[in-house]
Amino acid sequence: MVINSERKYSSIESQIEEEFMYISDFIWKSNYLILEEKKREKEIYNMYEEASIDMTTANLRWEYESFKINKIFPYLTNISNLFTLISILEHNLFKLSKELENRDSSLLISDIRGAGINKLFEYFKKKNINLEKVTLFKQIQASIKIRNCFFHASGVISWSKDDIELKNIVKNKLYFDQEFREKPNIKNNKEWIISIVKSDYGQQLQLTHNYTFILSSYIKDFLIGLCRVLSEKYEG
Repeated sequence: MVINSERKYSSIESQIEEEFMYISDFIWKSNYLILEEKKREKEIYNMYEEASIDMTTANLRWEYESFKINKIFPYLTNISNLFTLISILEHNLFKLSKELENRDSSLLISDIRGAGINKLFEYFKKKNINLEKVTLFKQIQASIKIRNCFFHASGVISWSKDDIELKNIVKNKLYFDQEFREKPNIKNNKEWIISIVKSDYGQQLQLTHNYTFILSSYIKDFLIGLCRVLSEKYEG
């Protein structure tokens, strides 16, 4: 989305609200593709049963299709949603930092070493913007580490430079805010929590669709919180 001519943080905030309304809706509904495919395959299996024919073909088909539906499709959907969300987060952080640079050119983004989101975080820090006080910053940091583990190490914890921290994040559910992770229906709900599973290469992170959905809300709230901090500092 394009910043309008008003060039106010409140305008950017409104755009973020609208943008994430669509993003969150997409993420929530992306799981329906898998559910509908599972329903379709079950109907096909039932057709074989009702026809009273040899079930060998039906069982082989279900074994093949159910593996994709239960393993491959959720993995690809959840990872894609996570990567997309972090990319959109970086895009909006860059947009906000460019707006800040236009208002105060005493320090440029190009003056900061590094790359990506961490470079933008460092830029805000150098501009005396305390990100620690922006709502959900810790959850945003956790999501970036989780994303990096999948992007650089296929989710294998021992391959990540953040292995110890990732184990702590997952163990204590630090990817959720405190109120949410303490809800009785969330604590051990496999549809929500990120887990660590065994793989051929060691312990591996396993995402859930519901986590990526709530992450979309976290990123939205964090960016809006940052907009308000910047507005208060530079627009009074």
